[in-house]
Amino acid sequence: MSNISLASENEAVKRALESSYCPGPIREARQIQDEILSERLRHGPYKISDIGCGNGYHVVLFAPHCLLYHGFEISPEMAEEARALWKKERIDNAQIFIGDAAEAVVEEAFYDLVLCLYFTPGNIRDKSDDLSLYSDAYLDRNPRFIQTISRFYRALKIGGSAFLTMYKDVPKTEAAQVDFYEHTGQRVVTPLGSRFVATAEGFWSARWTQDSIASNLGACGIRAEDIVFHDLNDIAWLVEVVKHSHLEKGVFA
Repeated sequence: MSNISLASENEAVKRALESSYCPGPIREARQIQDEILSERLRHGPYKISDIGCGNGYHVVLFAPHCLLYHGFEISPEMAEEARALWKKERIDNAQIFIGDAAEAVVEEAFYDLVLCLYFTPGNIRDKSDDLSLYSDAYLDRNPRFIQTISRFYRALKIGGSAFLTMYKDVPKTEAAQVDFYEHTGQRVVTPLGSRFVATAEGFWSARWTQDSIASNLGACGIRAEDIVFHDLNDIAWLVEVVKHSHLEKGVFA
């Protein structure tokens, strides 16, 4: 169990999202991610779900291509910011659901697209102050990640796609993470060379290899041949999963 309050972690996430400072490689990855998705979504409109939607920015970006948008956000403060943004931008086809996406109630085969962007996949874990919990074995088969993604994979229509932005496990990524978090008033508590970066304020962000991604997604019932790695830059992938009818049985199916 974690002694770090949810409010503390939410505030750390909020500071990172709203900071005017962003290391170049992270900023570049985000920009290319948005460019790729804007191009891919132009044939819409689509029913879209967004895991960890933050301040709701993406529904504004993708508004011309949205039939409806469901954002899932654990932070009530971020959810209020999203609602305010949508009101300002006159977005009337978006809803936000507050709570842990791993426990979300979603209709099966409902969405055309499932999004989990801005490195949110690497934030999903069982929360604990004991960082030894996050061993290589845990990171290669993260039960909370599997529970969350399995749930939304079942909510994806046959022929639909999921897109996940994920950090590559390379030293350049770790350096960018540490730089980013320290510039947003957080104190990094993990030693260099760990496969994740954690802060005293409760923020946690994992990095991935193609093998660890395939292992985790495989446990969700997703076949390796249905996973496509789009290089964003040296530190990040946009991982695409296309849902076909030949489903394997996932851990949480």
